[in-house]
Amino acid sequence: MSQSNEQQRQRPIVVPGEPVGESRFYHPGMNILKISDRMFSTTVGIVRVEGKRLDVISLKSFYQPKVGDLVIGIVKEPNIAGWTVDINSPFLAFLPLSEYSEKRIRLTKDSIGRILETETVITGVIKDVSIFSSPVITMKGKGLGVVSNGTLLNITASKVPRLIGKKGSMLSVIERATGVKLTVGQNGRIIVHTEDSNIVAKIREVIGMVERESHMYGLTERVEALLVGRKM
Repeated sequence: MSQSNEQQRQRPIVVPGEPVGESRFYHPGMNILKISDRMFSTTVGIVRVEGKRLDVISLKSFYQPKVGDLVIGIVKEPNIAGWTVDINSPFLAFLPLSEYSEKRIRLTKDSIGRILETETVITGVIKDVSIFSSPVITMKGKGLGVVSNGTLLNITASKVPRLIGKKGSMLSVIERATGVKLTVGQNGRIIVHTEDSNIVAKIREVIGMVERESHMYGLTERVEALLVGRKM
């Protein structure tokens, strides 16, 4: 088989209920149901193995918040205790006053609304997730806060691991080829830290390729070729 054919070879797609491995060899991860010693997929997706961990990456799914996730949110509404935030999920998140990056805040709804206005884009980390309440975001941490410039793009949340790549390999290729830094939220939102329309258009192309071809081998090489204008 030629190198080109090898690169185009698709990763196997599994369906709910399909066996994907045995627990004596792997630890169950995302979208895996373990019954006795066997593991089964709970979604339509592709199998990913990292060390001893086995996941099924859903081909189409909404973002499900997890503690520790970096997210890019859009402020929706202030109240006396903080702000509700759209995190590209069925669930609105909540940013409490205590988790805002500044310490001193005057406690009135009007003043809170002026600190973070509606539609303000922020970066934060999921601090708490509960089935009984909204996910809680914190803006306390290095690199977190209000996004003051750049361009906001989107990708299906389940495709984020492919956009980042193993040990950040895909993300490094994109940033090196464009000379622009990207902030990638686990919730499927991306900040391209430039307003150069040509670079933004090229990164849109890359995102489209990842959306279409995330289940195929050799994706990083094809993305690099797209960015440098090289045919494969």
